[in-house]
Amino acid sequence: MEEVLKKVVLLGDSAVGKTSLMNRFIQNAFSDSYISTVGAKVSKKIVKVSLNGVDYSVSFMLWDIIGSEGYKSTQSRHIAGLNGAIVVADLSRPETVKKLEEYWIPLLSETTAGVMPPILFVGNKRDLVDQVQADKILNEFREVDARKRTAKAIERYKVLQPYVVTSAMTGEGVEEGFRSLAVMMVMDHEHYDPITRQMEEVVADSIYETDERKTARSVLDMIVADFPYVVQSSEASRMILQDCFGRSSMSKDKPTPKGIREIIECLLRNARDKGATEETLEKYRAKWLEKLKRFG
Repeated sequence: MEEVLKKVVLLGDSAVGKTSLMNRFIQNAFSDSYISTVGAKVSKKIVKVSLNGVDYSVSFMLWDIIGSEGYKSTQSRHIAGLNGAIVVADLSRPETVKKLEEYWIPLLSETTAGVMPPILFVGNKRDLVDQVQADKILNEFREVDARKRTAKAIERYKVLQPYVVTSAMTGEGVEEGFRSLAVMMVMDHEHYDPITRQMEEVVADSIYETDERKTARSVLDMIVADFPYVVQSSEASRMILQDCFGRSSMSKDKPTPKGIREIIECLLRNARDKGATEETLEKYRAKWLEKLKRFG
């Protein structure tokens, strides 16, 4: 059996159910409590599939990333190096399909310099809509895909049902969708180009460096993107970010200078507890506050 490791990123607006889908796939569990993702949560699961008489053990490294617009620096860095994407819309909120076309797929294309990986389109929350609405969203997926990717790319994976409806609550369609993506990635495995994936990191760095930080949200984006370098740990970074944002009364979708300053102090206080040096703490505090001061 051939073993392959694949990075997969879940993309889509907040509250479409990305975290719930991942939990259903990884743990076969569901919670109806909602906690908005800040930073990135990474989980692993192995799926076994066969293609052309060869058995594969596909290790999914699933990245669940922040689902708000305006965090391109953070999101592009998490997208870089991926092998597959799951773009998720809420079947009960048709506007989330529009956001896939207007924000998430263009961001994916920009970060990958147009060399997009296999994509699984997921309409989640099947338990909230009837069959007519589910079929309507599937048709919209096909139309969006036709506008955003070449006919050749679409034709390559058509037999694998790249457009699915799921319910993270009941489990409907979840396993089948992830298996379809696993086969798509295996099909691409022999054509995998590590140089292209490395170039995505260069593109992500360019997105970060060229952002002029004209809004308070873009400053907060910079802070979230920087913080893993402060604590030198992606997992510690995610946990601290989640804790500080959870304690804050500020919404990440409507950040204020006062709220951002409170977030900064919370992050740096926790980073000190994790062993970050005073030099590092002061370096990032000065950088972040300098960008923030124009907003009051």
